[in-house]
Amino acid sequence: MPDELTALATRAAQRVGHWALDTAPDGLAPESDGGAPLKLGAGASVFRLDDDPCDLLDPDCVPDWPLEGDGHLRLDGVSGHAATDAPVVDTSGSFTVSARVRLTDDAPAAPMTAISQGGEHGDAFKVRFDPENSSWDLVLAHADEPGAPETVLRRIEWPDGDSGVGHRVTLTYDASANQVSLYVDGWKESDGGTAAFDAAWKSTGGLQLGRGRTADGWGEHLKGVVDSVYAYAGVLSETQIRQLP
Repeated sequence: MPDELTALATRAAQRVGHWALDTAPDGLAPESDGGAPLKLGAGASVFRLDDDPCDLLDPDCVPDWPLEGDGHLRLDGVSGHAATDAPVVDTSGSFTVSARVRLTDDAPAAPMTAISQGGEHGDAFKVRFDPENSSWDLVLAHADEPGAPETVLRRIEWPDGDSGVGHRVTLTYDASANQVSLYVDGWKESDGGTAAFDAAWKSTGGLQLGRGRTADGWGEHLKGVVDSVYAYAGVLSETQIRQLP
C-alpha cells in the first residue's frame, strides 16, 4: 500500500518550477525547464565558488561554498529579493513548494521570509524564520485583505549563523483534504506539523524569495542564502520530500 500511495503522489504532483540559482545572467535566474525566471532585485546576487578570491592554499582561507550545485542566491536582509512576474503555483489547489535556506546571523533581530506567494495585501503562503520563537513558520493568510486571520505551523530550529548547509523548508497544501503541512529537512512535527485549512485563495502575485507581505507593504527581508527552489502542482509524498536535495 505505501508503494501504491507513493505512485499516486508521483502521478498527482507535476513539477512546475525548479530554480538551481547557479547563475543569473542580466539579473535573471533561469528556470531549469525554460519556464519563468526569477528576477533579482537590489540587494540580491548569485554567488559562485569561482567568485571567491580566497586562496585555498592559504591556511587562513575560509571559503564560502554553494549550498547546492555551483552557486546560491545571496540576500542582504535590507532589500534583497528575487521574484517571478506571475504566480508559479495555483494556491487555491494542491501544491508543494520547497527551498534550501541558510541564515547569516545566529541571532536575527526580526522575522525573515524565505519564500512566499500572495496578492496585494497578504500572502497565500509564506515560510519565514521567527527569532522570537527560534522557529521556521508556515504562515497562511485566510484572505488577501489587511489584517486577515492566519493559520501558522511552527518548527523549532536554531538559526544558522552563516555556517552549515542550512535547512530545506517545504510546505504542502492538499486541497482534497483541506490540510497544510510544514517540513524541515524532510520531516514534520508529529504533533502540529499538519493543520486543517479551508481558507485557500488564488494568489495573483509572483513567487518571492527573500521577502513577504506585511501591514506596511513588502518586508521581512531575509539576510542569508537561498538555493535549489522547487514548485509542484499537487502534493509530494513524504518520501519524495525527503529525497529533495
